Amino acid sequence: MKTIIVDDEIVAIKVFMYEAENIKELEIEGMFQSATEALRYADKHTVDLAILDIQMTEMDGILLGHELRKKNPDIMLIYITGYEKYAMDALKLHAAAYLTKPYSEEELRYAVETARLLSRRKKKRIYARTFGYFDVFVDEKPIMFKSAKAKELLALLIDRRGGIVTTEQIINVLWEDRLNDESTQNLCSKIVKTLQAELRSYGAEEMLVVSRGSRRVDTETFDCDLYEMLEGNQSVKEQYIGEYLLDYSWSENRTALLDRYIQ
Repeated sequence: MKTIIVDDEIVAIKVFMYEAENIKELEIEGMFQSATEALRYADKHTVDLAILDIQMTEMDGILLGHELRKKNPDIMLIYITGYEKYAMDALKLHAAAYLTKPYSEEELRYAVETARLLSRRKKKRIYARTFGYFDVFVDEKPIMFKSAKAKELLALLIDRRGGIVTTEQIINVLWEDRLNDESTQNLCSKIVKTLQAELRSYGAEEMLVVSRGSRRVDTETFDCDLYEMLEGNQSVKEQYIGEYLLDYSWSENRTALLDRYIQ
């Protein structure tokens, strides 16, 4: 979860960073001693979780939480304070958790996991349909991909369920008849950039995570029928009738596995 921490005491921020060091779910994107700076950051960046002190001189954490919610109604909030009397105010704001100083790594980990689960329960803007023919919807409207290969690449990444897919693996699937030479590698890079641009035009660019030589999807940013079925959602399981990513022949192995899964 893309996370910011706001506390006007640098010592408190250092304590948090120490306790959060081994919590892999946290992606610390910003540390702020100023509420104003935190709000400016939230104007331009995605923030999934805000860790807020309540008593701050510039703006108290409760008010800051309200302002962050105006920018992103789905943002998760965790409050950390030395005073239990503020717990009710935090609860009124539907904070995911409330921690009293001093807190342990275990307590912080539990709070973060609570926020993560609550965040997943909220309906996401993006939905990927893999049963039958492949489509991706943003705010219930389908993405009209201009590039068939870019769409196929996204289907492949979704099929890998967040796992890293290398350039070589992409070429082996999408261009199985071509040599893995410089020309094909350049073509692969072009398709990746095309996919980024197509997703960006629909406000869905957070789906795709690109690093040098590898690509993956961030499974926390969208819902998917495949993922829901594998997590045990019975109603989604009943929707599967043996058809999976029908557009692509490379999906046949997964189809066979799914057929065995539902038996």
